[in-house]
Amino acid sequence: MDEEKRPKPLPPSLRGRRRYLAFHIISEEKVLLQDVINTIWHSLLNFLGETGTSRANIRIIKDTYDEKRQMGILRCSHDSVEGVRTALALIQRIGDTRVVFRVLGISGSIKATKIKFFGESRLTEFTR
Repeated sequence: MDEEKRPKPLPPSLRGRRRYLAFHIISEEKVLLQDVINTIWHSLLNFLGETGTSRANIRIIKDTYDEKRQMGILRCSHDSVEGVRTALALIQRIGDTRVVFRVLGISGSIKATKIKFFGESRLTEFTR
């Protein structure tokens, strides 16, 4: 049998370094995740432009957004952290709702971001 030739994955030394931004949305009303995503992309494209946004390698991590606490995590490249923070700070409205984006902090992994800024514990609880 012929095995398919797959390209080798990049070694860690050649991959881009990533940073994870924990953010909190302060608003008069609850905002939906899809509205948050659209507003973040619009702000990034306006502030950084298409080239800057593509270099920033932005990803909004959907599994980490908490609609009750209005908190989430955004991934970007290490070079563009300050530009992304500025673009988030420029957001004033999501739809008709006035909002303030507050960056809680920056970390190098999702796990560390959850522990530092979302108050998740490192150990799972064991029951006997």
